Amino acid sequence: MSEEKRKSLRKDGIRIEALTVPPLSNNVYIVYEDGSDSALIVDVAEGSKQILKRCRELSVRPALIVNTHGHSDHTIEDQALRELTGAKIAIHELDAYRLATEDEASFELGMEKVPIEADIQLVSGQEIPLGRSSKFTVMHTPGHTEGSICLYQKEAGILFSGDTLFARGYGRVDGSGSDPDAIVLSLKQLLELPPQTEVFPGHGEFTKIENEQWLKEITEA
Repeated sequence: MSEEKRKSLRKDGIRIEALTVPPLSNNVYIVYEDGSDSALIVDVAEGSKQILKRCRELSVRPALIVNTHGHSDHTIEDQALRELTGAKIAIHELDAYRLATEDEASFELGMEKVPIEADIQLVSGQEIPLGRSSKFTVMHTPGHTEGSICLYQKEAGILFSGDTLFARGYGRVDGSGSDPDAIVLSLKQLLELPPQTEVFPGHGEFTKIENEQWLKEITEA
């Protein structure tokens, strides 16, 4: 079981609380705007209690849970956090079915999965408001799963990349719903973002687009 870790960051009025929690050292994020008490949660994993505790310390309330994709290691405590806070659950329309089905992660990790339904099914280009003035754009980035997404904030240069892009790597493409060809197109889309874009992945270290130039070898092959 991984040890919980926490980092606090601020970028152009947007605050990010990053927690690393079990079962696979998942990065989960509390995101909110200066002066707002409403928070966006990016993935939950098994971090519902830690997220709620930190939100209370920050005097913010989870309003929306966005799943970067539907694998159980990222979504297993969505319902627990929804029940505790009333936050709505959102996921891309192509991964929505995953919230109600077993998958590789639940089998391999021995998770007991209770089927749930999303409140919101996301589509590419959809905008998710944050606080009074900020918004994130949904980028559909299939490959790891058919409904994988990234969340992009252009003005602040922030990208939550889920398992689509890691520092020096990307998520597995050998599972159900994976597509090795689709991940190449998705990575090419991310490579076209401004070089200084800060990347907050679903696992591992934070990075920037400019640090992941190995992507050119994949996307230009």
